[in-house]
Amino acid sequence: MSRAVMYETFGGPEVLELREVPEPHAGTGEVRVRVAAVGLNPMDWALSSSPETAQRFGITLPSGFATDFAGTVDEVGEGVSGFTVGDRVYGGAAGRAAADFVVVAPSGAGTLLRTPAAISDEVAGTLPVAGLTASAALAVIGVKAGDTVLIGGAAGGVGVFAVQLARLAGARVIGTASEGTRDFLRGSAPNPSPTAPAWRNGCARSFPTG
Repeated sequence: MSRAVMYETFGGPEVLELREVPEPHAGTGEVRVRVAAVGLNPMDWALSSSPETAQRFGITLPSGFATDFAGTVDEVGEGVSGFTVGDRVYGGAAGRAAADFVVVAPSGAGTLLRTPAAISDEVAGTLPVAGLTASAALAVIGVKAGDTVLIGGAAGGVGVFAVQLARLAGARVIGTASEGTRDFLRGSAPNPSPTAPAWRNGCARSFPTG
């Protein structure tokens, strides 16, 4: 047996239960990951509290919980290439991540990726939903070197990644967030305009020539 966070009715955190479940194993074209860290996102609470949202993502009751995970491959099914037992990995499995083990088919784009040696499982477990959302948003607007980018909610889960990715692209970044996150934003290196009502003045001070 293994453990997984499960729920049988939609609702708030009170519907979540840690249960013993049959231990899953990798089948053909699949790998099993021993989960070391799980990242939580607003979408996880939406899936577990809203039947309509769950239906759009193909989630049915009873269901597991959470999407983002990181850990180590401990089983590799027949026909899988590119992954071996012992690989540190991270990825997404909607409604199944909060468990001792996650079985995924790594052929899907972004389903399973190798964790860089310098990144901990705890950090890697935050990457899939927020990181891919930030990357997709910047790709849509085509951020490039020399651009000036205003990122709202720069201290949030998606915003943190958007700030870093935009800077890596060579853009100048202005971040807006609450006053309480000002020091954090300075550490992540955008030019902070900390409160929404004052953001125009903050932008003008940071970039007087536009």
